[in-house]
Amino acid sequence: MSTRAIGAQTITVSGNPGLLRISTAVAGSQPTSVSDATRTFTVNTPPGGGGAKYNVSMNIDANMPAGVTLTATLAIPAGSAATATPVALDVTPRLALSAIKKNYTGSATMTYQLAATAAAGVVPVSSRTVTLTIVLAP
Repeated sequence: MSTRAIGAQTITVSGNPGLLRISTAVAGSQPTSVSDATRTFTVNTPPGGGGAKYNVSMNIDANMPAGVTLTATLAIPAGSAATATPVALDVTPRLALSAIKKNYTGSATMTYQLAATAAAGVVPVSSRTVTLTIVLAP
């Protein structure tokens, strides 16, 4: 009989970004997007077996209004051997970080960008909850 510790994979975020409000535009152009890169995330993966790798997906609790896009980018944590992909957030979980190696703990920045088209018009202030999920890669 053998025993081994079972580890859990976790991902934590340093807090919520500030209010993202688009308030400027250059005449003849789309409104100027805004961003927030003041938050970090920490990912922790268990030892795992074989060539285990982990992925992080992101989604929001309600779709953005028409003509408005919220994009998130997770920086690649140092030494993680991961691949990052900017994600236009909606209610469907989308791959944001892939191939994080097993038995890894590290932190990096996350950036949110809010963009809108002129067709979006005036959009009332609202909030979204962003969910990050870490899973064993297929």
